[in-house]
Amino acid sequence: MDDHLGGRGSTIKAHKKIPVYVVEYHQEVLPFVYKNIGSKYLPLEGSTIIHFDSHPDMLIPKDMPAETVFDKHALFECLSIENWILPAVYAGHFKNLLWIKPPWAQQMLDSSQTFNIGKEINSGTIRVDCKENYFISECLYTRTQCLESTRAVDLHVATLGNEINGIGDDMSIIHKVITKYDAPIVLDIDLDFFSTSNPFKKTYEKACLYERLKTIYAFELPSSKDDGTISEVVESRKKQLDELEGIFKHLESTRKMPDIEEQSELYKMVDDLRKVMLDNYEDKDVDWLLVHDAGCTCDDSELPHHVSTGEELNIMFKSFKSFLEMMPKCPVIVTISRSTDDDYTPFENVELIQETVVKLLKETFNCDEPVLDYLNKSDSEEEK
Repeated sequence: MDDHLGGRGSTIKAHKKIPVYVVEYHQEVLPFVYKNIGSKYLPLEGSTIIHFDSHPDMLIPKDMPAETVFDKHALFECLSIENWILPAVYAGHFKNLLWIKPPWAQQMLDSSQTFNIGKEINSGTIRVDCKENYFISECLYTRTQCLESTRAVDLHVATLGNEINGIGDDMSIIHKVITKYDAPIVLDIDLDFFSTSNPFKKTYEKACLYERLKTIYAFELPSSKDDGTISEVVESRKKQLDELEGIFKHLESTRKMPDIEEQSELYKMVDDLRKVMLDNYEDKDVDWLLVHDAGCTCDDSELPHHVSTGEELNIMFKSFKSFLEMMPKCPVIVTISRSTDDDYTPFENVELIQETVVKLLKETFNCDEPVLDYLNKSDSEEEK
């Protein structure tokens, strides 16, 4: 572990005012977490992250060697918006995960569980033994006995903002969870928690791409939670995704389908899709790797899509305020992701949502003025 991250038993300092960091892409919050570990405002290990988001963001870079987490510069290069939390968990920085999701997010049901994260013995990559379909469909599940250097992780999933569906929030359950741990808290907020779109729905709309991809990338749920059954499903899913990735990479580089004698059902489905795409778009205008990326978001559920009305935004703000007021202690830092450049937070809502979130944070806690990191990046890009 790098010395800059401190060590066990180090004296933890306190900020005079709680820092608030605002970034564009969600993985960009992690360097600020590391900065606070290095300057000893957060401990090296065992913190709690409370994650407000329409998406779990708990995937893992599939081919990344586990040891990469101990080289922060290499790690940051590997991460993207959907996979930045669990590498930090494997490194030990987070122990307790609380995903607060809006009513329209269905990737995981409300639940509490403990699972193991570790280094898969055969591949040397990071995997989990959690049997959520979210991990199974992404081929991130492996049996416990196939993991080494494991850490136990507490995961809690809770829904906030149920009033949108005419149901009250069960704050007693949420209160029980957030008062369970005495660890320092990182409060992490994606603005798409309040209103979100699925940008892939608009991708190559004339060819009804997203609907077609749901069939090609269909994922059959395991029939039981038995280790053997799940392992078979993961192996089958891996073959499916590997074959599709190979076809689309070949399409992107050669603009032709691979020359294969025995064509699988998947091959024929992609070939049919290609014909429909080229009926509606010029070949030079089709990004086949983007098509594959869109397909990879289709499993037993699709990405959430719910652009909130003004009334619904007010309900979500009210629920968020209630949560903040119920927190048993202040967070050490607050991280905020705008997620609007990639169309997850609707552009027309983002400024209102950001202003309201910062206002509610300041009303509840002694927060410093936000560090608007996304503006710094925009300025530097314009200078280039």
